[in-house]
Amino acid sequence: MQLQNINNTTFSSRNKVIRAADDIARRVNICYPRISSSLTDDFVNIHCFRQFKKNLNDKTENVLRTEISDSFEEADNFIGKIVAFVKPIKKYRLGNCGESAQLSSIVAQVNGIKNCFIASLKTSKGKDLDHSVLFVNDKKPYIIDAWLGFADYIDNAFLRYKKEFGIHFNAKPNDKLVFKKLETDYTEVLNKDFTRAQINKIRRLFPEQFIKRGYV
Repeated sequence: MQLQNINNTTFSSRNKVIRAADDIARRVNICYPRISSSLTDDFVNIHCFRQFKKNLNDKTENVLRTEISDSFEEADNFIGKIVAFVKPIKKYRLGNCGESAQLSSIVAQVNGIKNCFIASLKTSKGKDLDHSVLFVNDKKPYIIDAWLGFADYIDNAFLRYKKEFGIHFNAKPNDKLVFKKLETDYTEVLNKDFTRAQINKIRRLFPEQFIKRGYV
């Protein structure tokens, strides 16, 4: 009987972790609705709208990302750099997996998740699969993938990338997948645990990010 209780507690606890992580992915997408030029490949008859996809790509690369980069470089403090990520995405309603991972990092930390970093999906042989997520280095690590709208433990996520989301990744069935921590000027800011003072300032600026029944 005791063993049954222990198993139920562990199962429940693990589910709670992923439910909380799913809430983060959902909150990102509710607060910051955006069109991803990469995800338009899922649209029926997208081949008939090549110019539409090209326009999305151009606006994402040359307008959204330029504004994020310029605002980030001009910011002279931490909060200014956080605003540089959020406001252009909110303004243009665009963003691919990179922007989704950046937003996830901010929203996750605002809601009490620590020890997380932006990571890229690769094969064990080093092939870049051109995908970014938020990696949470918990007792049992998991990822938050707001671009695809889910969170899961690492092994489960790898299975989903190969099967459920295989259309998006040029990976072979026998490829072993890994996550590698990204090291850029952006992630230098986002990969560090935010202080309580920093979190409070972000909550005041972007109260929509905070899940009131969250996990702080």
